Formats: sequence, C-alpha cells, structure tokens
Amino acid sequence: MNAAVTKRHAHPNTVFHCLYGNHYLGYTKMELARIYSKTEKPIAIWVQLYEETGIFQRAKTLADKKFTKDHRRWLYAFYQLNPLAYLDEAQDAFN
Repeated sequence: MNAAVTKRHAHPNTVFHCLYGNHYLGYTKMELARIYSKTEKPIAIWVQLYEETGIFQRAKTLADKKFTKDHRRWLYAFYQLNPLAYLDEAQDAFN
C-alpha cells in the first residue's frame, strides 16, 4: 500500500479519497498529507482545482504517433508471420 501513494504522481483514486477526506470527513490538508505521504502543496492544488471546477481530471496530451495506422497494421501482420524477426529484418522487409 505504501508504494501506491509514494509515487511521484498520485493515482486518481488516491486523489478522490483525499478529496473525500477533506470535504466530507473534515480532515485538514496537513492530516491528509501525513496519511497519503504527500506534501501539503499537491493536496492544496487538488482541493483548489476541485472547488473551482467541481471535478478532478488530469490534463490530456495528444501523442504524436510515429507510425500511421497502416504502418502499425503492417508491423502487426509482419510479426504475426515472423515472430522472431529482428528489427533490421523488419526494416528491410518494410523498405
């Protein structure tokens, strides 16, 4: 359990439990920081964000895909037929 809350980014369930403890159970930010092995700053940010927006949601980033959908489909089919192929063999077959 300790490893689940001491990672750099808290799991969304941890944040929701923390918000519940703050809003419904009346725990202070200092108490929650001790319980969840965090500093008060991220907890204050979570509470502020929740109070301003009414939700907690991480920012979504758009991943720049290196391969197109057709390329990924080709790679999948290639490795289905040649499961032990090395990268250079796949590159040669692709070109």
